[in-house]
Amino acid sequence: MYPPGMIAKKGLPMPDHTNVRTRAICGVRRLIATLLLGASLAGCSSPKPAAPAAKRYPLAGQVISIDKAQNQVTVDAGDIPGFMPAMAMPYSVKDPKSLDALAPGDTVTADVVVTGNEINLENLAVAKKADQTKPAQPSESHPAPAKPAKH
Repeated sequence: MYPPGMIAKKGLPMPDHTNVRTRAICGVRRLIATLLLGASLAGCSSPKPAAPAAKRYPLAGQVISIDKAQNQVTVDAGDIPGFMPAMAMPYSVKDPKSLDALAPGDTVTADVVVTGNEINLENLAVAKKADQTKPAQPSESHPAPAKPAKH
């Protein structure tokens, strides 16, 4: 008999390459399986959609109220072309410190920044301070409350 690792082929002792071939085939199979698994996992993780680009609109209006706890200011604004008609509504502000200079009745300017479903104000500035002796005047978009009838 021949020593281990040697086989007889046509009467001559030859090295047994079956282990080498088996390992090579298994190695190639493992490499292919790893590549396929990696490719399939890469296909599962879809790329995150890019954040929508922020749109900016100029706002001018009168401050109705300020809610520092919610970082919001309610502004009775004129038309915002390309965005919305004149109306009074609360806006979130990016910089809470910008609320410190505001008072009801102030005329303000700002940039309305729309990113997806999020709307907030940036660059909030007082254009004209309110006359503290007169209450804020009602407008068409924010009428004064009805007075109760006297009996």
